[in-house]
Amino acid sequence: MKGNAIALDMGSVNTGIYQLGSGVVLFEPSVVAVENGEKRKVKAVGADAKKLIGKTSESTSVIFPVFEGEIEDEKNASVMIAKFLDKISAKTFFGRPGVLLSVPCGAENASVKRYEKVLNNAGVYNIDYVESPILTAIGLGVPISESNPCFIIDLGGGTTSIAAVSLDGVIAGVNVNMGGSNIDAMLIDYIDEYFNLRIGTLTAERIKIQIGSLTENDRARTIVSGRDLESGAPRSVSISSHDIIIPIKMFFDKILEITSMVMGKLPAEVSAEIRKEGVYFAGGTSKIAGLDEYFRDKMAIKANIGTEPETATVTGGGIVAGDKELLRKLSLRKK
Repeated sequence: MKGNAIALDMGSVNTGIYQLGSGVVLFEPSVVAVENGEKRKVKAVGADAKKLIGKTSESTSVIFPVFEGEIEDEKNASVMIAKFLDKISAKTFFGRPGVLLSVPCGAENASVKRYEKVLNNAGVYNIDYVESPILTAIGLGVPISESNPCFIIDLGGGTTSIAAVSLDGVIAGVNVNMGGSNIDAMLIDYIDEYFNLRIGTLTAERIKIQIGSLTENDRARTIVSGRDLESGAPRSVSISSHDIIIPIKMFFDKILEITSMVMGKLPAEVSAEIRKEGVYFAGGTSKIAGLDEYFRDKMAIKANIGTEPETATVTGGGIVAGDKELLRKLSLRKK
């Protein structure tokens, strides 16, 4: 791709953009706020739209155009991407720059076509597609080649990619409809039941980030405010990491179950390599405290947690977009 090219990771929860020569220039929520009138005017996108979640009147809707890795609302997805590109001044005399788009592991042609339509409507026509787990590995700095595979678990907001990959492609993998948003939903239900307190999505996300942990003796605490389910009045409680460890464990135990299934499909030589090097985690949910020890204890395999896990995939996309030979090799649309 040309020097003004960008890499785009359009996730269910966050969208990242990497601009060649500048690095990651945008990482914002994949959210659009629109007026509910006849014209459905867009009021805000990204971080500004996320602030409105749970706080709007009936005149405004907060929309997530991408759901569980699939385009649910093409029109608002296009508006969102166009505004993000405008925000980073991704426009030249000849129009939008070329885009390398990360797509879910094993994405079907119909899904890729929807992504293409969204980008076309945002003014982008020069598009390459690469499966996300490969980009994640490259973005994490894992030394992979055709003969050196690695195992990636990318815990995104709406989906999780679990795959063994090499520069020859995805050896075995799956994209599952589970991510950090599922933990948020589980926390809402759990605090509802055990603390008789109704909290919102943004509060659940804050709890997860601040005190979410897989360590039994973790006693980190935070104050949680919400609506008392009996009186309806506002109420606050102090909650510790230990108080919410059950839903956190439930989520990760399911991820480990799926991981075991994928590993069971690997060739013996690939399994041996993974046993030696361990598994590489990415995605914001991989920052949950104690994940490395929990994984090692449950799976008897080392866990490597990325230093910049949220942006690993889009960073890998930027690296590939700047390497013509590597892009030609990995692109799903061969040129």
